Amino acid sequence: MIELPFGREEYRRRLNTIRAEMQRRGLDILIVNDVANQHYITGYDGWSFYTPQVVIVPLDDVEPVWIGRAMDAAGGLLTAWMRPDNIVGFPEDLVQRPDRHPMDWIADWITRRGWAKGNIGIELEAYYYSAKAHAHLVAGLPNARIEDADLLINW
Repeated sequence: MIELPFGREEYRRRLNTIRAEMQRRGLDILIVNDVANQHYITGYDGWSFYTPQVVIVPLDDVEPVWIGRAMDAAGGLLTAWMRPDNIVGFPEDLVQRPDRHPMDWIADWITRRGWAKGNIGIELEAYYYSAKAHAHLVAGLPNARIEDADLLINW
């Protein structure tokens, strides 16, 4: 068992605060791109944001999901508080490809979970979130209404 920087109840308290603000803003899910906010929500601690990674927070009371490069998912299993099923790695063959993007896979994963409709908040001011990543994510979620969720967590 890992030793978390905070107890699970603290992470749940943080999620309750985030979900209250999501509800106030009318968001069904939140896609967290800011690496500091990812750590705040999950405890995930890894220098892996050189490639796209996100934490998805659904409005309903389920655990968040960390999604990143498959080889970095092992770090999630060691540092994040969620169940192993909620640490998801995208395929390695998506890394550094001019013809494919990890956000295409992430959008497809969101769709398979049934979360691709409704209002989706995305942190558009996150330092490591590129315009290309955003374009691929939006293109992969054509039935969603995308909203800027900047400062929802780190206000």
